[in-house]
Amino acid sequence: MEESNDRINSNERIILNVGGIKYETYRSTLTAHPETLLGTMFQERNQSLLHPTNNNEYFFDRDGHLFRYIMQFYRTGEIFWPEESYFTNSYVSRRELDLELDYFQIPYPGRSGIDNLGIVALVDSFLIALDTLVNQVVKKYHVPINVNFSLGLIEYGIDQDVEPFASEILSPFKLVGYKILSKFDREVATYIKKQHPYLDSKIIRRLNKGYFELKMSIKDYNDLDEQVVYKYSKLSKVVNPLKLEDE
Repeated sequence: MEESNDRINSNERIILNVGGIKYETYRSTLTAHPETLLGTMFQERNQSLLHPTNNNEYFFDRDGHLFRYIMQFYRTGEIFWPEESYFTNSYVSRRELDLELDYFQIPYPGRSGIDNLGIVALVDSFLIALDTLVNQVVKKYHVPINVNFSLGLIEYGIDQDVEPFASEILSPFKLVGYKILSKFDREVATYIKKQHPYLDSKIIRRLNKGYFELKMSIKDYNDLDEQVVYKYSKLSKVVNPLKLEDE
């Protein structure tokens, strides 16, 4: 039974929406290269960290035209560089291709061993986990979260009913969450604010106590714009936002 499930999982079709251009492939095509960003993301062990935008569709804010060269690597195991004359029309440059290959962690000659420890993929996986934490816990259950990342330990200040969900999402980062934040805490805090503007969020350095504190909660409902609710929610069917009648 387990072998059958694994086979079905590996043959799952995945849609990669890259900058608005969609590419369809199999999970097994990506995971055949586990040293790459996509190969790491779509491993079975990371399934709970993924957050598709539409069933099996995943969005990447990268150049969709250049991504065809990335897909060629996954399908053939080779990098196909365009002819030099192709660069003259300014459609694509070698530098642009280098940047995409580096982002997706595609190994190629002359890469100088960039990210040979998989740091980029690790940080991106951590950010995916935080996005999932927001969507599956904070936003879904409307509960505030305090998470303390110390060296080799994650502690939660959260409602006991939802703590198991948060723990499952962040458990892969028990050993490295602190290390990631020790390098990129300000950048991670900025990422959360930009990705989830409806949250009150902050990362506090408590280095004298040996941990980083992550705080996230839905913004105060008193600050919500009633007119937006009246216009876009189901209340628009019973309320005229331009002329409210006193009951």
